[in-house]
Amino acid sequence: MNVTTRDFGIVQIEDDSLYSFPQGVYGFEDVDSFAVFMHEEDGFAFVYLQSAHSANPCFLVFSPWDMLPGYAPRMSEDDLRFFGVDSEKDLTFLLIATVPEDDVRKLSVNAKSPVALHPLRKVGRQVILLNEDYSVRCRPFLGDGATAEDKARRGEG
Repeated sequence: MNVTTRDFGIVQIEDDSLYSFPQGVYGFEDVDSFAVFMHEEDGFAFVYLQSAHSANPCFLVFSPWDMLPGYAPRMSEDDLRFFGVDSEKDLTFLLIATVPEDDVRKLSVNAKSPVALHPLRKVGRQVILLNEDYSVRCRPFLGDGATAEDKARRGEG
């Protein structure tokens, strides 16, 4: 399938990269289908969550474990029922990033409300985790992304 992107023109997307989002994502509740794709630039591969039917929205996303070692999402029973799973281990999580133009080190990720994907059912949902120590503006490159548990493990807390 070809998808028109805001930043990369037309991109070929494999069918298994498409996810249904019955409730959209926060701020884009009417967008019910997204593609997850990788784009390589200057030797670096980046992952995007792209509306399957229009150029916007398109989100830069990261695996939480790449940004926050020890990330351990806890979802509500309602969210687990939505996906038809007993555990968060059955899902894939992506953190939506915000990249300021002036300093990429100030990049923040939303660790509190990740996008959860069910890779077999091809359904996704942005969820609000029960974890109280995850921030919606976690800045891992500036050191404020660690949880209390991570800091304790490193002897910082």
